[in-house]
Amino acid sequence: MPLTLSTKRTARVGMAALACFIALGVVAWATPTDAPAAATDDAPDGLVITSPRICAALAVYELAAGDDWALRATVANTTLNAFRDADRVPDCAAGVTAALTQNFEPARWQLSLDAADAVLSGSYEISPAACVRANAVVPLSTADGKEPSTSPVLARAQCVMNELAFVEVAP
Repeated sequence: MPLTLSTKRTARVGMAALACFIALGVVAWATPTDAPAAATDDAPDGLVITSPRICAALAVYELAAGDDWALRATVANTTLNAFRDADRVPDCAAGVTAALTQNFEPARWQLSLDAADAVLSGSYEISPAACVRANAVVPLSTADGKEPSTSPVLARAQCVMNELAFVEVAP
């Protein structure tokens, strides 16, 4: 196929555009970047997050640091139960902002979303039955992390996983 004048012109324009993109890439790569903006604990103005999926994933991200699928799913289920009992999902924008800007772990966030999705879709069933009804999570350790808590709530705990007690409380 012979090259026509319009084909040659199109090729020249394409090569010029490619050269511009390459030049911009080199400049962007060679230019030093400013320091990242300081993370804040507050959500951006007007940001409201009331998605059960996102807010449950936040609870999983904050509470289930270990690599335990059952724990992540149980935290997600318990959080969703609390939302259902309250007939609303509280605004979790500040917590999501803090989680995603301070020592963020993308893989752990994805696992948290996966756990919330599995519970919401019903593709994962929580076991034992005492864990299914839970609507609150109580840490077993005290603030210093050295002694077990002696909270009266823990006396009713029938589901305990990884230093977390999952309890059913009246809304």
